[in-house]
Amino acid sequence: MKNILGSLAICCLLIFNTALANTVIVKGTVQDANKNPIANKKVLIATDSVNSASGCYITHTVLTNPNGFYIDTLKCLGGDIRKLKIAVENCNGTMLINDPNVTLNNVVESNFVVCVTTSPVPTNCRAIIAINITGKTVKFNSFESTASGPGDSIISRSWFFGDSSSILVGNRVDPSHDYLNAGSYQACLYIKTKAGCESKYCISFNIKDSVPPTTCKAYFSFSVKDSVVNFNSEKSAGANSADTIIRRTWFYMQGNTAIQFGSNVKNPTLVFPKPGTYQVYLSIATKSGCESRYTDSVVIKATTPLPVPTNCRAFFQFKQEQNQVKFNSADAMAGAGDSIINRYWIFGDGSSIQDGNRIDPPHTYTRGGSYTVILYIKTKLGCESKYAVTIQIPNPPCAVQLQFSAERNGTKKVQFNSSLSSAANDSIVSRTWRFGDNTTLTGNQVKPLKEYPIQGAYTACLKVKTANGCEAELCKPVILQDSTNLPQAPNDYIRIVSINPNPVAYRMILTIWSRNNQTDTEVSIYDIYGQLKKTLTKQLIQGNNVLEINTEFLPKGPYYLKVSCKNGKDSRAFYKL
Repeated sequence: MKNILGSLAICCLLIFNTALANTVIVKGTVQDANKNPIANKKVLIATDSVNSASGCYITHTVLTNPNGFYIDTLKCLGGDIRKLKIAVENCNGTMLINDPNVTLNNVVESNFVVCVTTSPVPTNCRAIIAINITGKTVKFNSFESTASGPGDSIISRSWFFGDSSSILVGNRVDPSHDYLNAGSYQACLYIKTKAGCESKYCISFNIKDSVPPTTCKAYFSFSVKDSVVNFNSEKSAGANSADTIIRRTWFYMQGNTAIQFGSNVKNPTLVFPKPGTYQVYLSIATKSGCESRYTDSVVIKATTPLPVPTNCRAFFQFKQEQNQVKFNSADAMAGAGDSIINRYWIFGDGSSIQDGNRIDPPHTYTRGGSYTVILYIKTKLGCESKYAVTIQIPNPPCAVQLQFSAERNGTKKVQFNSSLSSAANDSIVSRTWRFGDNTTLTGNQVKPLKEYPIQGAYTACLKVKTANGCEAELCKPVILQDSTNLPQAPNDYIRIVSINPNPVAYRMILTIWSRNNQTDTEVSIYDIYGQLKKTLTKQLIQGNNVLEINTEFLPKGPYYLKVSCKNGKDSRAFYKL
């Protein structure tokens, strides 16, 4: 009899564990180096695709509450979850990543400490990504990424592809990645250099079921004079007469290093550093999504100059106002009895060389960055001299006009529209929507349609990023219920700060703020018909209080949570899965 009862108990335990194997609760805290909680910190939670037995891929984003605490529920229909990837962005832009296994009780705790101070490191390295999309395969390259300066080099590249796949670590320059489904994705590259400099770059893109055209053509010709090469890409073409080229990327190989020049310029000019054979590449992308690359070899020959005077001297000064620079070479000198007959100005941004004998040319830079300006002079007797200065151009000031509307399109549906948003002399390249129900939409969708789980009051936010790196965010309330059914507004004595998660599965974590200390408070749960389902009393301390309530007994549907004390009350809607 005992053996039979023991076998039944084991079978029941196995059935119970199997029933809960597809639901995992994830929680933890985010603190700084002094153990202070960090509120509103974004936590990325994803199932590990390598260790998912049945192909159940889930990606969630949650925010920490005022106590630095976060909690979320992952539910996999028809499969189980064995391992997770949990990431938080550090203060220097790198990602802190934990990869815990799912325990027997299906509860995973993952804590983070960010903003740990370190010794100063260089900050002028730059990560950058270029992509080539073919069907659902994306070819990434980081040829344009740069170290902090001479003597430094990139020793680590970490790729985060934006789906549930594992992070690719090492120092891979140009990985390829296959996406399982069409949709909007954001991939990020994190680099670290030998000198300790770190940089992050993210790019948003869409994977479509249809294959973009492949009949566009990249092509260039060139002419060589000494070490100066003029390129011409006029014969590059789109997939058809209606297709236009929207991006040109130029770079050449020096050893194993890809050096970019002439960013998005049709006919750039380049001065090569020394004689040799250089492989030059042009990549184009068109409005229809077609991409093409062309390469050719450029030979710079060593020349033996004729004896000429060597006592001339090229020199210039400059005055800078934001992105406008006025150069002046009045102090450049020729020798006795000689005179300067030609000045060649190269402004370092891929624009055409200014030939002639202009002493004080102005130049306007369209983008911020570091540029090397070169002046070549030639005298009547054949003397030649070169002078170069590196200047820093600041990024243009941010001028983002952020607007969006939220029009109710059904009982629980809202049509958002951000088409009136704009950026002066810039373009919006990324839109991130946070709808107020712990869901986020990334990419660059202008008019998303959102269906909320239940009626209620939400706060929707839109955050945009421009091509020049400007960011702006706007939040608006979204009401999805009649005013007669709205819960009573909070007062100054007691307030519900957050309900996590919402919707809730088996337990909820409440953050309740109290003005006074030792406040006797009643916490109650009502269904939408006003029937009391659960009540408990708690004594709150002054400030934020975190309470945990078991909700396993509640049937699926909408509810109201109400907190009340002798001086006031507050209520908020939630949904039970």
